[in-house]
Amino acid sequence: MIKILSLMLLVFACLISTSLIGDDQVWAQDARGRDWNDTYDPLKGGVGIHYGKLGGHGLAFRYPLKWFLYGQVAGGIWHADERRRHNLGTQLNYLLRQDERMRVYLAAGLGYFYDREMTEIVDGLENWQTSENWNSGIGVGIEILQGKRWSYQVELDFVRESDSQDIKVTPQFGLYFYW
Repeated sequence: MIKILSLMLLVFACLISTSLIGDDQVWAQDARGRDWNDTYDPLKGGVGIHYGKLGGHGLAFRYPLKWFLYGQVAGGIWHADERRRHNLGTQLNYLLRQDERMRVYLAAGLGYFYDREMTEIVDGLENWQTSENWNSGIGVGIEILQGKRWSYQVELDFVRESDSQDIKVTPQFGLYFYW
């Protein structure tokens, strides 16, 4: 889990740093960069990576349901010989404020996490331990447009975990490319 998070943060840092270093000629042609509010190219759909206990871990898709409401689906499957993990998260983002480069929004979501691990082999029989967890919650987030089509997202959510019934404040992160 730590290795996956570290890898995602490394990819995120590399993509952000490369988007900050742009071609001077491109920026000279369009000095103001991109704008969430441009009507000729509104940057509607997005694809990227997402990590969070509410919105899921893995490949993510974002699409506007209305001009003020975005839907997001994210998930992943990780299989090894002795461990199987699946997750799927859905989230709605209600825009509170949107200017040229930044969005502030409320988030509400539901995530399903499945983890099955082989604990031991006794007399040729495999013993597996399975855990399933449904997370639900709400939070607040910001999304910043970086460069022409890239954005990064940071959220702070109150997440209720079904296995422990605890409510925890947890962060979520995302990196998206919009078309």
